[in-house]
Amino acid sequence: MTRERDITGRSAGAAAVIPSARRPGRRRTAVAAPPAADPESTTQLRTDARRNLEQVLRAAREVFGELGYDAPMEEIARRAGVGVGTIYRRFSGKESLVQRIMIAETARLTVEAEGALAEEPDAWAALNRYLRRAVASGAGRLFPALSGRVPVTEEMRSGRAALNDAVCLLVDRAKDEGYLREDVSDADISLLLSCLLPPPGLPKAQRLTVAARYLEVVLDGLRAERCSPLPGEPFTQDELDTLFLRGSAR
Repeated sequence: MTRERDITGRSAGAAAVIPSARRPGRRRTAVAAPPAADPESTTQLRTDARRNLEQVLRAAREVFGELGYDAPMEEIARRAGVGVGTIYRRFSGKESLVQRIMIAETARLTVEAEGALAEEPDAWAALNRYLRRAVASGAGRLFPALSGRVPVTEEMRSGRAALNDAVCLLVDRAKDEGYLREDVSDADISLLLSCLLPPPGLPKAQRLTVAARYLEVVLDGLRAERCSPLPGEPFTQDELDTLFLRGSAR
């Protein structure tokens, strides 16, 4: 495992160099103290490190969404504009990077769902806003590409539970207000994101346009009025968790 390094380049945990004992009969020569660290330089290092991390996470999310878990780390580094070593200084490997992305993406979608419900005039507008933003972000392509490829941590499980609760509240409110058809579950709504997947060979802008077009068709089909009966049973949260949280918790 790669050892962490501090900003001086010295390995963390390495013993400090002990000066040799002074020889008898020789005068000790005064050693000038090292120059004090420049606070502005230290701040800049932290800013650069934070910016690099954000670029890596953004690029990794995009690359994994397009190419799946087997995407090379070199491609992520290229799109982030950093060296591969920069990625491995922050993450032990692809597994930990994917876990970080899934946790962050789940949290982002939870905030989107909660914000839509708090800010929109009614539950139907909130559900529409949440789905449109989730589809535009490419979440539907990201989760299927990464699910089942890494061990599931407790943070991943708790994040998924929070997202499920937020979407469930959106769906229940939309049904209570008479907008959403009764035979659709909250798990159905979450799974819809993974069904709106245009062919990956299309340019990114065209993929987003196609997904947005299909979503509008889906939204019309979700309305309570003049709806046709659906075949089968609604998807359940247990089935959804089995699909998106495959793997063993550590």
